[in-house]
Amino acid sequence: MQGSMYTIELLTRQGWSRAEAHEQRELAEMQALLKSQADGQTYRVTSPELSTLCVFTQQGSRCWELDQPTVA
Repeated sequence: MQGSMYTIELLTRQGWSRAEAHEQRELAEMQALLKSQADGQTYRVTSPELSTLCVFTQQGSRCWELDQPTVA
């Protein structure tokens, strides 16, 4: 895997654990949604620059656009 990848992580008792990665945001989000619906676990998708965060649970999903620090 190379280039900009959207990372899917599974929430475990030890914290977030990397599950897989995809080049396309839509594919990563769809995979996380399907995984959550199938196994009832909580997943998140982060963008390569960590500017977007989406969380997927059996109860639904939520995405945030995160502020990036400015460089002086």
